[in-house]
Amino acid sequence: MKKLIYSAFVAMLLIGQSCVGPEGPPGPQGFDGYDGVDGKDGEEAYVFEFVFDFESPDYGVLLEYPDGFTALDSDVVLVYLLWDTLDDGTEVWRLLPQSMITDFGFLQYNFDFTKFDARVFLDSDFNLDNLGSPFLDNWLARVVVVPGQFTGRMDYSDYNAVKETFNLPDKEIPTGYVISERPE
Repeated sequence: MKKLIYSAFVAMLLIGQSCVGPEGPPGPQGFDGYDGVDGKDGEEAYVFEFVFDFESPDYGVLLEYPDGFTALDSDVVLVYLLWDTLDDGTEVWRLLPQSMITDFGFLQYNFDFTKFDARVFLDSDFNLDNLGSPFLDNWLARVVVVPGQFTGRMDYSDYNAVKETFNLPDKEIPTGYVISERPE
């Protein structure tokens, strides 16, 4: 019986050895699959534009996103104010918050946001009723909603770099918009 088991074991080893050898030549190339329908490229980030004045008593403005748009919990919102337009037409955008020292004291343009809106507001160590028109009137803001997976990858202070990186649409300054003499 031991010889029978030993013989079967040796036969299995020999059969197993005969299956191993050099790899053969590659087979013929298969056919390419059919091309799918090209889809529309999805948007990575969104930009919304608002014109407003800071008014008493709260000196803040709620900027609601358009109907049907809700940011994700992971999205990040950036708010830029059009601060100046140079003689050659170059737009100067500043990322909030922006701080300055005025004749009255410390002033900051700031914002907060939810997934439904952004609120732009003034904060100071003095009575905001002292401020004049250049500080309060005729502001143009661009609110950029950036998906959370992109945060931390670039310098967001340059609106034009953000626009280029996320392929944001070109936006014209609204007809009739006149920038006031902005404070420095």
